[in-house]
Amino acid sequence: MKYSIVTHGCKLNQFESSAISTKLNNLGLNYVDNLEEADIVIFNSCTVTDTADKKGIKFIKKIGKLKNNKEIKFIVTGCFAQTDKERIVQYNFVDCVVDNKMKYKIPEIIQSYLSRGYLNVESVKPKKRDRFEFEPESFLGRTRAFLKIQDGCNRMCSFCKVPFARGGSVSLEFEEVVRRFKKLLELGYKEIVITGVNITSYNWSGHTLRDLLIELNKTKGDFRIRLSSIMPDEFDYRILELVKDGKLTPHLHISIQSGSDRVIRMMRRNYTSSDLIRLSETARKYNEDFGFSGDVIVGFPGETNEDFEKTIDTVSKVGFFRLHIFPFSPRRGTPASVMPDQTDEKVKKEREKILFGVVKELSKQFKSRFLGREIRILPEEDYNGGMYGYADNYLRVFYRGKDLTRNEFSFVKITNINEEDVTTAIAD
Repeated sequence: MKYSIVTHGCKLNQFESSAISTKLNNLGLNYVDNLEEADIVIFNSCTVTDTADKKGIKFIKKIGKLKNNKEIKFIVTGCFAQTDKERIVQYNFVDCVVDNKMKYKIPEIIQSYLSRGYLNVESVKPKKRDRFEFEPESFLGRTRAFLKIQDGCNRMCSFCKVPFARGGSVSLEFEEVVRRFKKLLELGYKEIVITGVNITSYNWSGHTLRDLLIELNKTKGDFRIRLSSIMPDEFDYRILELVKDGKLTPHLHISIQSGSDRVIRMMRRNYTSSDLIRLSETARKYNEDFGFSGDVIVGFPGETNEDFEKTIDTVSKVGFFRLHIFPFSPRRGTPASVMPDQTDEKVKKEREKILFGVVKELSKQFKSRFLGREIRILPEEDYNGGMYGYADNYLRVFYRGKDLTRNEFSFVKITNINEEDVTTAIAD
């Protein structure tokens, strides 16, 4: 029996898909990339934006066309399945919709199908620790592993559906995180990405994210720890001290969403543009090559030209060299979806284009810092006679040579900033 799993969205979804894949492999199923070869297709969906919803529906319809020519069992799960199940079940070719709290049960649901001949989510029952019943042993050929320490969110930002899709914030037991971390190192992974919906809210019996990182940092071995997206107002600056030890990467992905204080308040987020700039300045005191990536929404309801200019100013002062830019899309059930002064779509697109141009120049400036310098990368992917890998600060590097070993830290010399690719530098 062959299966394929398609994942949209965040690193947390990627982690959970890998965990599902591990369990299916252990059941004797074989993973295939080609959907046309699969007997079972699992879709792990996202609903962070309206575009994500549309992309999800498009993929669902694609599987419907495949099912016209071949018998395929189709399972849909993820955040879109949690918040918009009624939109999915109208497609009668979808065999099973599994919400987020039951996602980890998909291998058991499939096992039941193999023995009984039908898919039925009611045949399995959730456990108390359901959101942490994920412990993948492999990540589909990746050199980096994801470690889920937290799920859900309590913040209720005015534009966001995630609390509806993931529920309230919960944390994995401190000792269990440490155990899983060490297991991933034993499996040979050199980069562990600490992930969750909001990892800065991690708290288990008084143990915070900083406490956890201090403990993980004590582990012996040749590895690095990378943090996924952080909330700037909850981030403990003392975490930055750990960068000096060389295991915590000098990189932060900051969910800023806007650089205008007025818009930030309308988003119901508890920081200011000055806080964002201060965080970046503090981080660079620990490592001058600190890399910053992030997320920004343009065209939020009521966002003026002045607000947008303030976002450009904040983005520039922080020095983001990678930025996910999302035109605002109203999410059903959120306060922002019914706010007055909804921004025209043409204005959103224009602001997206302008901000991308700003980040492209910031990226060029950032990459130029490394010309002629040697930096450490972790080679991950063979490509066109060379290898791609990431530096500690998340700079993507293409090495023009074949003498590096995948999943072994190597030092390479940056020789070209590659203006055609915003995120990548070239090394020899």
